[in-house]
Amino acid sequence: MERNSFLPAWLDLLSDAALLRLSGPAVFARGQTYAMGGAIETLTDAALLPGEQAALQAVVQGTQPYQTRAWIDEDDELDGECDCPHAQDGYFCKHLVALCLVWRGERGGESPAPDAQAARKVAAVAQRARTQATHRDALRGFVQAQTAQALAERLWAWAENDRDLMADLNAWQAEHRAGTDPKALRDAISDMLRARSGSLEWHEMPSYIGRAGRVLQLLTPWLQRDPAELRTLCEHALRCLYKVAEHADDSDGALGGLMQDLVDLLTQTLRAAPPTAAWVDRWFKLMDEDPWGLWDERTILSAAGPAVQARYAERVREDWEGWQRNHPATGRFDYRRSELRGRYLASVEVLGDARVLLDAMVASAAEVTEFHAIIAFCETQGWFREALQWAEAAAKRHPGDWCIEDDLLRCYERDGWDNEALALRRQRLSVNASAKNYLAVLDAAERAGRSRDAYRAELLAWAEDRETDALAARRKQPHTRQWGEPVRDVSTRADWLLAEHDHDAVLSLVQRGDTCCAVHTLETLARQLPPRQHAAAAQLLRRVFEQAMGNATSPYAKPLALVREILERLPPAERSAWLADLRARYKPKRNFIAGLP
Repeated sequence: MERNSFLPAWLDLLSDAALLRLSGPAVFARGQTYAMGGAIETLTDAALLPGEQAALQAVVQGTQPYQTRAWIDEDDELDGECDCPHAQDGYFCKHLVALCLVWRGERGGESPAPDAQAARKVAAVAQRARTQATHRDALRGFVQAQTAQALAERLWAWAENDRDLMADLNAWQAEHRAGTDPKALRDAISDMLRARSGSLEWHEMPSYIGRAGRVLQLLTPWLQRDPAELRTLCEHALRCLYKVAEHADDSDGALGGLMQDLVDLLTQTLRAAPPTAAWVDRWFKLMDEDPWGLWDERTILSAAGPAVQARYAERVREDWEGWQRNHPATGRFDYRRSELRGRYLASVEVLGDARVLLDAMVASAAEVTEFHAIIAFCETQGWFREALQWAEAAAKRHPGDWCIEDDLLRCYERDGWDNEALALRRQRLSVNASAKNYLAVLDAAERAGRSRDAYRAELLAWAEDRETDALAARRKQPHTRQWGEPVRDVSTRADWLLAEHDHDAVLSLVQRGDTCCAVHTLETLARQLPPRQHAAAAQLLRRVFEQAMGNATSPYAKPLALVREILERLPPAERSAWLADLRARYKPKRNFIAGLP
């Protein structure tokens, strides 16, 4: 079968060690069983989504058939999704492990060998699923055969001992009472949205949302029947939810989603029946009660019509000017100020004059985010010269702010101010010597007409000088004699060279006896080295292992994963000796010893 483009370098992303890190030992082992047991069905190409370089999908047979998809993103990282419960909770599941193992095999890597015992396990899982389905069908038939009276009595008996079920019955009754009477519907909404206890814990939210969500079903027909009355009912429903939200754990966002749905429905009523100007005061009171600030005021204004827009503009101007009189600008964030300014600008934006809006933004700007918004607005209008001017002004007013510096860099590079861009990027590198900033400086140097190789040598010499200064400073510290002679930390240069894929240069740095390097850099380098340098990679990973083991506790997942990686790179003759050494050195750590290959 033809597959979408797959680079050999990506096989490392599908290695046992990589999949272990994503899934954990237990899930990885089960995934191996699924792969060896033939659980992969209907393996097909997956259409690439934005940001993906390669992808594969399959149906994996578990307790039921699961739709599983794995991909490699633009950052050369492996990810996946599956509709099984474990994956839905955010984990890399056994079905994804199985798919990745098969993917690796078909692309020229090590393929999981078929295994009869694994096949029996997979078949047993499928048989249990079929048995459970048969049982459910039989139970459904039994329930359907009962009389209405028997079912009603049994349902009531259960509800008397189940608070959530009783709440559902109350909501059902409220729905039945509502009909076409607005007052009855209002009472029903109150009853359906009431929390039956003082607070709603996370585990209680699904049943509450299932009940509360039916309110939308009751309200939606009123959009055609009486949109003005529906607006009032939506306001009432929102107030009920605001009270619930004060004491609810909405980690999944379901309650916020329901409130947003109600706001959207209310917005439709404004288009269908524009309210009078007096509604603005009711709207403001409603927004003040909103605990999460879900209102998009610009959308509301666009939908509500000219009367509301005029009164809104009058009201927000009064509020904003009053705030300015009583609260001098400090440059520090203030939520109330931000809210009032946002409303004021929204009222100006509705007028449809971009220049008037820019003037209002400039006249009211004080905080760094507000200058950032001015620059972005100028760019959206195509006013690039003004965007650059405001970026420079903002950088002077807020020196060292990286968001403003990003704006200024973008303007410099777009408009051809290459020397200025290089100077700023060089300044940023002195503050944060990351590999990303290093590469950005080299790119900027090339755009400014400099020799990339010469500028690269200059940057590496500068980094080495910083290492020397840091080493001298450590030698002067009082505790130096206790810890021994300090060594040169070459992490910065190593990260830079690694970003350029100059593996030999990085090795020459980190293998010296008088240097040290960050563990994550050693780990990354080891995994990028080609097979011909497995010996060097194994030595680097052994250094990483020693540090990981120093701080590790049971179940030793990280050290054990490193052990497997190291063994993959060690010559066969050395593996047994090294494992024997580990068993001797770490004999007291029984769980670690038990996890060794």
